[in-house]
Amino acid sequence: MIKRLLERFRRDQGFLKALVRVDFFPLNQVTPEIHWQRGNSADDLIPLLIFLYARILYELAELNEVRVARELMAFLKQVMAKVLAPEGPPRRVRLPLGELRLGPAPATTPVRSYRAEFFELQGGGWRLEFQGSLGKESFYLPAAYLALLQHCLAGENLPDAQLAGLARGIERLHQYYRLRRDFWEGGALTAAPAFALGTEELAEEPGGQA
Repeated sequence: MIKRLLERFRRDQGFLKALVRVDFFPLNQVTPEIHWQRGNSADDLIPLLIFLYARILYELAELNEVRVARELMAFLKQVMAKVLAPEGPPRRVRLPLGELRLGPAPATTPVRSYRAEFFELQGGGWRLEFQGSLGKESFYLPAAYLALLQHCLAGENLPDAQLAGLARGIERLHQYYRLRRDFWEGGALTAAPAFALGTEELAEEPGGQA
């Protein structure tokens, strides 16, 4: 029995699709990178960004930074509304990052680092492991995600169809949190992205928060 459980556990770990790192350096420089281990398509990038966004919101809530999490959601709601233009192809907006500058990593030690490992499961679906530096998370966690998102928006690996799909996925993630549960619940780390990437419709439950 133990052997079967261990085999199932190993099988359910899936295989590593991508390594994500976002490093912050002195002089307000930030370097976001995605290192693909298997595949490198826009269709893979969408679930990666959705799962990471859900994890960032969860981490903020765990640190009692719910206000910051809601501000990030409100900001990205506005951004995605601009991306999904009423007519024509989606718009490639430039995110306001304040004094932060995106660029290649300098030959110095980063002052803050965030890492994520993105896995594709054998039976379908994905999971994400996350780790990061401690201190000033109310700034660095949202900044890490926005820097990575800007890096992807400016790259060549997100064609118009996938960009529109990403925007709709982020909107559906917001819908899930609004109708079903809040981002500090551990179960939402998988259920919310699964809903965001699917087509299921939800009805508001008693006690749901807008």
